[in-house]
Amino acid sequence: MSTSTTDTALAPFGWYPDPAGSAMLRWWDGSSWTDKLEMPRPEVQPAYGYSTRELRSSSRHSY
Repeated sequence: MSTSTTDTALAPFGWYPDPAGSAMLRWWDGSSWTDKLEMPRPEVQPAYGYSTRELRSSSRHSY
């Protein structure tokens, strides 16, 4: 199995601000977004380096 630079550039699995712009977190499985959504709460933290503060401010924009 070979590893390309694209594979190593992907973020690790975890909860991230929903790229669709909702006020929820979406599960990234390490290679693609899933249908799993979760409301932000203390025990479900966004993946390291991401903030729900960014999520709230970006949800005000209409795309």
